[in-house]
Amino acid sequence: MNTSAADTAAIKAAACDWWIRLDSGMASVGDHTEFARWLAADARHKQAFDQLCTLWGELEAIETRITIPTPPAPKQNVWRWQWAVPTLAMGCLALGLFNPLSVLLRADFHTGFGETRDIRLSDGSTAHLNSNSALAVRIDGDRRQLTLLQGEAWFEVSPDKSRPFQVHAEQGSVTALGTAFNVRLHDNRTEVSVTQHSVAVDVQQSGGETLHTVVGEGRQIVYGSQTGLSHPQNIDAQNVTAWQRGKLVFENRPLGEVIAELNRYHRGYLLINDTEIAERRVNGVFRTDQPLDVLSTLETALKLHSTRIGDYLILLHR
Repeated sequence: MNTSAADTAAIKAAACDWWIRLDSGMASVGDHTEFARWLAADARHKQAFDQLCTLWGELEAIETRITIPTPPAPKQNVWRWQWAVPTLAMGCLALGLFNPLSVLLRADFHTGFGETRDIRLSDGSTAHLNSNSALAVRIDGDRRQLTLLQGEAWFEVSPDKSRPFQVHAEQGSVTALGTAFNVRLHDNRTEVSVTQHSVAVDVQQSGGETLHTVVGEGRQIVYGSQTGLSHPQNIDAQNVTAWQRGKLVFENRPLGEVIAELNRYHRGYLLINDTEIAERRVNGVFRTDQPLDVLSTLETALKLHSTRIGDYLILLHR
């Protein structure tokens, strides 16, 4: 049977409507019976529902909310899924595609997906904000205090011994002892990379202890609530700041980390639910303004496939 684009869109829309109704927990016996009839009416209905199930992989969580009527009852993992996608999709789009309101209210400067911004501060310093980032700034006669609320920023610091330049990020703070450094918030960790001179890093531990270290040029430290403070590691400063030139550089990085990075530049969600795939290694230089092209390149290079709901929800799989 030839299926027109309009037919396909209508089936997907109906599947989304059904999922929302069933996942609400308020569906009646009649709703379940009607849903079973809808599934049985056309093989494309079941196929669309299966695709949503595959995309989200939340079968067990949704299964408990739906009772399968008889007859004709499809397999549980067929119909459980269609409802997860639209609800989760809308939730993801509502919460994930825009900076949280609490962050925006605290931020003095912020960027959207795929946007970078150079901010000339009142003390003569410059803050370069990466995509989907937020920064609060407090500079006055006695202090230069900044807080990276979200994302990533590179700071070029104007010298002023009477007012140390300090950037707070999560449970730590970075004090400039020179001119330039990069701070990145990522997966409950903070990465501090020094591109010129050095910085002092202080990290507050849950027990009240403060860890202190000095990081020199061409070095990086990582700290987090679960990991403490790492030892400094050598870095390639050009790679760390490649985002300022619209590039992403990956050297032997797990695909899971690469996908997480691409999500910072894409108005949607790129997902992997397979540990083996997530651990595959990636090397390459890619453009930040073409995340979906990068994804297609990765699919081809790693011989993967994808299930998609438009460009907003994309699952990589074997």
